[in-house]
Amino acid sequence: MRYEKLKKRSLAALITTSVVAAVLLVNILVSYIASANILYLDLTKTNYTEITEKSEEYLSTLDAAENDITIYFLADKDELQNASFSYSIEYTGDTTSLWGMKYIYELALVYAEKYDFIKVAHLDISDDADKLEKYKSSISTTFNKQRIIIDNCIPEKDENGNPVVDADGNPVMHHNFRVCNRDYFYYFDSENYYAYGFNGELRFTSMIMSVAGQSPVAYFAYGHGEDIGDYTVGSNTSTSDEDYGDAQALRDYIYDSGFTVKKIDISKEYQTLLTDSSARLLIIFDPKNDFTGADAESDDDSSTINEIAVLRKFANRENCHLMVFSDPSDNELPNLSEYLYDYWGLSFDNSTIKDRGTNSLVPDGSIFMADYETSELSPGTSLTAGLRNLDSLPRIYFGNAGTISVNSTYSNEIGYYEGNAIRFAGNVFVTPDSAEITLKNGTVVDGKTADPMALMAITYEIWYNDKNNEIPTYVLACASTDYVSETALSNEYGNSDVIGYLLRVMGKDTFTFDVEMKVIETEEVETISQSLMNVWIVVICVIPPVISLVLGAVVFVKRRHA
Repeated sequence: MRYEKLKKRSLAALITTSVVAAVLLVNILVSYIASANILYLDLTKTNYTEITEKSEEYLSTLDAAENDITIYFLADKDELQNASFSYSIEYTGDTTSLWGMKYIYELALVYAEKYDFIKVAHLDISDDADKLEKYKSSISTTFNKQRIIIDNCIPEKDENGNPVVDADGNPVMHHNFRVCNRDYFYYFDSENYYAYGFNGELRFTSMIMSVAGQSPVAYFAYGHGEDIGDYTVGSNTSTSDEDYGDAQALRDYIYDSGFTVKKIDISKEYQTLLTDSSARLLIIFDPKNDFTGADAESDDDSSTINEIAVLRKFANRENCHLMVFSDPSDNELPNLSEYLYDYWGLSFDNSTIKDRGTNSLVPDGSIFMADYETSELSPGTSLTAGLRNLDSLPRIYFGNAGTISVNSTYSNEIGYYEGNAIRFAGNVFVTPDSAEITLKNGTVVDGKTADPMALMAITYEIWYNDKNNEIPTYVLACASTDYVSETALSNEYGNSDVIGYLLRVMGKDTFTFDVEMKVIETEEVETISQSLMNVWIVVICVIPPVISLVLGAVVFVKRRHA
């Protein structure tokens, strides 16, 4: 009899232990699956992690074999999953807060689960600083845990659609990427900074479509005495070790910013420039010989290739931009100068500058630090806003520089209208007070007694395409090729910030589509009436114990009389 009781008790203990162990095991397993596969119960009325049919329609057109997209977060998984609205949708703009990152992260996981060519990964701001370097556009770019990076690592292709290979025959891979901030995914009330909408699906789908396919192309003009290495017509491929002579540092910076970089002789390959749908930027770097043609009436003259007409047609294309770097020289480039002045209000003065004052970086004053343009009427101030907002202004390096004149017709707050376009021109960097400017006619201008003169200027044009979309065009003129030298683009100076800002704007293909905003709801738990609360107290706290006591009593009585 005693043996039978011991056997029953042992069996009961074994069953109890097994049940507890099974419950723990199931709990651990479900928690792991929920964490790994984003299985969770969304108790809010709004489904923030929904991908609608509109997004699916666009994303289904992408070839998984041609795209390898990674969505990088700079905070770890646990931080992101706990970063909800904190029971409030009031937001103060604190850059250290992870407010609202949870829903961005969970939506990214849904994209990764649905599409094989999309994945989600994490980078640490400190430990992965080297990996993050390629996503920096300038020294003022700072990474915090609110940043999201969309990176597509794709093989480069030539103008015929064939893969580009390096000297060893390996395919040349390129990173086409976008960097955005947490606030980009939300709609805020402009007065109270109150978050009222979540547009995660719109942002993710737009950025994924933007980085998919070929990266934007930057062309360096060739054939006018530019010192950008040897070049053969028809060989305008892009590799990481190609020789670009004096423009090498600029070329490498543009390449590292996500562009495919090529050389082009527009007198022989103008059709390539004008028909390449990926072309975004044309760089004219210190030409020694003039461009052919200047008369607008000769645009279609088949007897000679009008290079100025090609420049004009290129800059009139949607999302195509121009950069011109020129050192002071006695070489006259009347056709190029006339085009820049007549169409963009910018003119190189062929002057020289020496600064032997406190801004000088070398004894003879040929290399010096420039001053920032601060007039809010100049479109150039937007390029330096990130630098001017820093606690300490970064130094801006200019060497062997001249000055640029800005046509006053373009440089006021009204701008210059032509057809359906309006152009604004203005200074970016100007001569310091301690500078001495020697003009072409030999006149020396004292910087202390004269108005600052532009060392770099820009024209910003806004025009409208046939769909009535607002399209920007940028034309940058810089009277110094040393501004983009290896030294100038190093982390010691702020030169790269302006170029980086422009590259972000020029290389950004905006993909837009219509999708409804998700209305943000408060996460506060709604209170219930006291009477309903009393009912739930009885259901949860009273009924289960009573049932257990009754069942226990029945089992005890039956065993007692067994």
